[in-house]
Amino acid sequence: MPLFADTFIAVYVITLAFIFGTVFASFITCTAGRTLAGEDWTKGYSHCDTCGHQLGALDLFPVLSWLFLKGKCRYCGAKVPVRCVLSEAFLGILFVGLVISHGFIDGIMIRNLVLAVLLMGISFCDIDGHVIPNGFTLAVLISWIITLPVIPGDLRLYTFDGLVGCAIVSVILLLVSSIIKAMKKTPAIGGGDLKLFAVLPLYTGIMGSLLTLILTCVFGLVVALVKKTNKIALAPAISIACVISLVVMDLGFI
Repeated sequence: MPLFADTFIAVYVITLAFIFGTVFASFITCTAGRTLAGEDWTKGYSHCDTCGHQLGALDLFPVLSWLFLKGKCRYCGAKVPVRCVLSEAFLGILFVGLVISHGFIDGIMIRNLVLAVLLMGISFCDIDGHVIPNGFTLAVLISWIITLPVIPGDLRLYTFDGLVGCAIVSVILLLVSSIIKAMKKTPAIGGGDLKLFAVLPLYTGIMGSLLTLILTCVFGLVVALVKKTNKIALAPAISIACVISLVVMDLGFI
């Protein structure tokens, strides 16, 4: 269904996209934190990281709770990192951007939003722990498989394009990584990054995966030059590059 066929529906869907984006940002950042801490993310209630007090309903409204409580815990007064509210607002805005750029209410829109959530979780794991948990990468693969039945168009062509993209990118990365490793005696790309790169072409196809690869190299190089180090969290660069590729594809540029 075309998003902008009806103004009311368009406004309604865009508003919901922002709200759900903030909600899922809160969920995925909590999941990432628990995963890094070795905790079971499926059990337990949200709590303050400082005093351990279980958070109530009024503490869990994305963005709004942080603003009303002035960025502090209601129970102990400890400061809640500003990253929390920024990540919630960011994913909300990103959801809106993905919905508008796609322009249709269909399976691909849902697939892109799910991927955006997972990429945020992966990025935070890499930033905070310099690791990309296999569970997150597996979730990216599973979400692609689950959404296959609701993908419009030629499903066989869509699947073939994604699988070929995976093969091409994997071969390129393995060759480049092997060459750099032989020259420097150190891994060029981490195993988690390689696995993530290997599954993302399922979403972006051949052309989109090549664009993702190019943009990742550019973003990674910029970060390395700014930080003046070879050890950087590459997952955020991969994630941003992938989302840009999805938007470019939706707008029909590739």
